[in-house]
Amino acid sequence: MTLWDDVKVNLTEWYSVAADKTGELAKVGLRRYDIFGLSRDIERHFSEIGSLVYNALNEERPGVLDDPMLLSLVGKVRDLEGELQSKEKEISEIKTAAGQRHASRAAAAGATPGTSGEADEPGDYSGASAAGMPVAGEGDPIAGEKNKTD
Repeated sequence: MTLWDDVKVNLTEWYSVAADKTGELAKVGLRRYDIFGLSRDIERHFSEIGSLVYNALNEERPGVLDDPMLLSLVGKVRDLEGELQSKEKEISEIKTAAGQRHASRAAAAGATPGTSGEADEPGDYSGASAAGMPVAGEGDPIAGEKNKTD
């Protein structure tokens, strides 16, 4: 292969990786935004529960825990917690699928010029610096798990 053919192959591969990573980050970001909203809803319901319990205890009402409004709020919190777990599971499924795509792409590519032929870690673009491309590093969201804030 000529140098130009090598450059075309590498650019096509990098474009594909960047597109996949961008899609993955967009999907994960959307789920994290949903998680934030669900967490805020849970906090609001906890606040309402605390207010109801405080007022009932302050007024010395018996059967505070049997209040239908309180039980309704507790049910809503449980439902929201289930949705929260579902969103977190979706994020892990997205990341798992992305890792599998990366591994299959690396295996299909085999040994390309400038690489050792071994499957790279997700987010490792070792051949990028040799071509003058920026390399994902610490604190860079493209680098994957290195920037995890959970």
